[in-house]
Amino acid sequence: MAPPGPTHLPSDGVERDEGLPLHYLVPAGLIALLVAIIVVIVISLGGSDPGAGGASAREAAVGKLPPYWRVKSGQTYAQIAEKTGLSIEQLETFNPETDPNTLLPGSLLKLRLRVPPPKPKPKGPLFWTVRTGQSYGTIAAKTGRSIVKLQQLNPKLKASTLQPGDRVRLRR
Repeated sequence: MAPPGPTHLPSDGVERDEGLPLHYLVPAGLIALLVAIIVVIVISLGGSDPGAGGASAREAAVGKLPPYWRVKSGQTYAQIAEKTGLSIEQLETFNPETDPNTLLPGSLLKLRLRVPPPKPKPKGPLFWTVRTGQSYGTIAAKTGRSIVKLQQLNPKLKASTLQPGDRVRLRR
């Protein structure tokens, strides 16, 4: 097989160039396509798109908002949206029962679709250290637990033998 290049045709004396053979062009095209795919993947995963960076920063700011907004006198959805970074459409979605044209001062608007539940009250101490003169009755009165519950939680401690320094379990 002759190397690629110009072909000389003796009949008419004109030099013709057949160009690069197909077996060189196909791999080069596939490599260029693979590089383009890799660039697109890196850009989309890396977040180097300036528009995407703004959206993620906005989402992070919205995540730091309190769950509710207390309306002040004269405020509109547009003003609240500007201060919170939410859109007017989001405020309307989060508060479908509220008429945007009649916002009342002091009313609460949701700033999230799902408002987190309130934090549970602390359960209080796990143990109570008995002081001089204390009994199950005085401990129950101070802690809000029932005497029966204290006795169930402390089967080894007898009411008649409580001593200062004993530890009484208040909850599990």
